[in-house]
Amino acid sequence: MSGDPSAVEVRGVVKRFAGNLALDDVSLVIPAGQLHAIIGPNGAGKSTLFGVIAGEHRPDRGTVWVAGRDVTRIAAHRRVRAVGVARAFQVARIFPEMSVRQNVAAAVIAANGSARQFWRVKPLRVASVVADEALERLSLVPVAGRPARALSQGDRKRLEIAMALVLRPRLLLLDEPTAGMSPEETAATVELIRGIWSLGGLTVMLTEHDMQVVFDLAQQLTVMDRGHVLCSGEPETIRGRDDVREIYLGRAHGAA
Repeated sequence: MSGDPSAVEVRGVVKRFAGNLALDDVSLVIPAGQLHAIIGPNGAGKSTLFGVIAGEHRPDRGTVWVAGRDVTRIAAHRRVRAVGVARAFQVARIFPEMSVRQNVAAAVIAANGSARQFWRVKPLRVASVVADEALERLSLVPVAGRPARALSQGDRKRLEIAMALVLRPRLLLLDEPTAGMSPEETAATVELIRGIWSLGGLTVMLTEHDMQVVFDLAQQLTVMDRGHVLCSGEPETIRGRDDVREIYLGRAHGAA
């Protein structure tokens, strides 16, 4: 790769599961520092694409580059440290019986390679300081002592984002960040994502079915359908395309 590296470059990626084609020759470039949404109907390949970028799935063909480095064969847990990739899932992956603060502290310790020393005093104290900073940043201090299982859907998503942010990522992947939320929680999450991204130094990719969220947040959109990229562009350009309205926006909003 030459010049300034993109945050993400996917080149000709093919991925099959049990013979089913999930990604069909997908190529995509995401500039560094962009807030980019991947949209499309169920089964379009969005989550599989995120899994390939994060290292959870190895492509059958093609390559994945992050921050100018070929990471195609780097495992997910190594990819976090190697190039700064962090992912938050549609269903929050948290430790339900642990407190909110303990969840974030555990992520801090894992990020710093101290997982085997989890219960030693010094790593835990250091992690608690970093965790408290993250809790403050994501407005989770009032619920810091609660078990994670007791949180609302909105607070669970904020907790998972906090756990991703303490990994100090350069690329943050958010899979359906407002799924299952009330309108009030959705609005708060949109502002949270915008605030995190606006601080600079972070590229954010998100999948999302709520088109209002997508058009409120994203600088650029990529539309997927049946495992391939249909188009990419600015939100208003994408909104006006007949093929996009037909396969996705029209189904959601009754457009022709």
